[in-house]
Amino acid sequence: MSAQLLVVDDQASILQFLRQTLAHEGHAVTTAADGEGALAAVHELIPDLVLLDMILPDRHGLEVLRDIHAQFPKMCVILMSAHIDLETAVDAMRGGAFDVIRKPFKVEQLLLSIRRGLEATRDAAELAALRRRGQGFARTPGMVMSLAPAMQEIYATVRKIAQGEKTSILIEGESGVGKDVLANLIHASSPRGDKAFLEINCAALPEKLLESELFGHEQGAFTDAGQLKQGLLELAHHGTVFLDEIGEMAPTLQVKLLRVLERQVFRRVGGLKDITVDVRLISATNRDLSAMVRAGTFREDLFYRLKVVPLRVPALRERPEDILPLAEHFLRMYGLQFHKRLSRLAPDAVGALLAYPWPGNIRELRNVIERGVLLGEGETLDAAQLNLPEAHGAPPPPGGSLAALLGGPLPEAGLHLEETLAKAEERCVRQALAQAGGNQTRAAELLGMNRDKLRYRLKMYRINEDVHESAKP
Repeated sequence: MSAQLLVVDDQASILQFLRQTLAHEGHAVTTAADGEGALAAVHELIPDLVLLDMILPDRHGLEVLRDIHAQFPKMCVILMSAHIDLETAVDAMRGGAFDVIRKPFKVEQLLLSIRRGLEATRDAAELAALRRRGQGFARTPGMVMSLAPAMQEIYATVRKIAQGEKTSILIEGESGVGKDVLANLIHASSPRGDKAFLEINCAALPEKLLESELFGHEQGAFTDAGQLKQGLLELAHHGTVFLDEIGEMAPTLQVKLLRVLERQVFRRVGGLKDITVDVRLISATNRDLSAMVRAGTFREDLFYRLKVVPLRVPALRERPEDILPLAEHFLRMYGLQFHKRLSRLAPDAVGALLAYPWPGNIRELRNVIERGVLLGEGETLDAAQLNLPEAHGAPPPPGGSLAALLGGPLPEAGLHLEETLAKAEERCVRQALAQAGGNQTRAAELLGMNRDKLRYRLKMYRINEDVHESAKP
């Protein structure tokens, strides 16, 4: 049984040995050297099982166990220690540890304990998934839920449609906004969540290869078809197929895909027999399919079958309250991946991140943070380490013409004063709320106003006042 494992130990030799041994067994292995690193990894990865040393440099293993189970009560944790007495073992089991292994351990003993732990938690995981779906969402590892009102509306729609077994969904939005993440969320929250989720980028493959990947082919169907191949539609039976960049699909394939949507049947390339499948299709595009339909480059009948439920993911510049939570998420993720101590954003980095327009959306933000963590030093990531292209002539953010009111020349075509001021004010309010982590009192202080004035603007600009209610004093 392949699984995502987290190994926590302060001895590099043990980490290396366990990483190699467990990877050889087919597991994906992440390591951490102390308690704080372990908790960060648990939050980011949501591993299937944690191997946790009892004695760590910063915290005792039982404390880390307690904190893990406070967030993930059913997570399987196996404790390791060179010094185990009866009292410690009892405390560990009472704290929810699945097993306690004495060091030095026999590899066979450890692998048996891991195998039993994964088997014991499989049923619990399936029940937890059902429970999460009943509550609306099945959270996927590392997912950051958006704070933006527009995204909250999308989540509300997802909660309603997730239970629909076969309803086709079309996700629209610019490149890099996270359409694939939303597709994963829809699948995981649906009754198909424990089945296959297979995706393919329609722009990444030539027509013939895309046809073969999607529908499969019979042996001898073409020169290189040495054996029968099942396509994604067959492999995802009872699950979900996600077609990214659907607007790039050739017209001949559009006809075949329409047949799948209408009758849930298809034929492999070179095949003569209809194959019936039960799949849900989620598609995504950064193009205007309506315009393509009018231009005759995309089938109108397929367009309407794909967009039974249309969802538009807003660009990152349209939801600035998400910039800092996402940046902090990527900072933790890459700090863990590259074994760096970088864990905080400097004030000038916060300002630079909020001021930049992010034409590449979340994908660009992730790449910027990855580069900054990889090349940066110390514990704090500053604006210089971000190296944003804003300093090299990037376009100003929305409302940037406010600079004309602060000493710069007015644009040649002039500007609409009230509209410019309103946009600038709304942006400042959103940035302050994001920087304050949703705490309205702190956001008001950042803006030099009292909370009542801030709440008036939240209502005026329709900024979700329910965001981070728990953060309010």
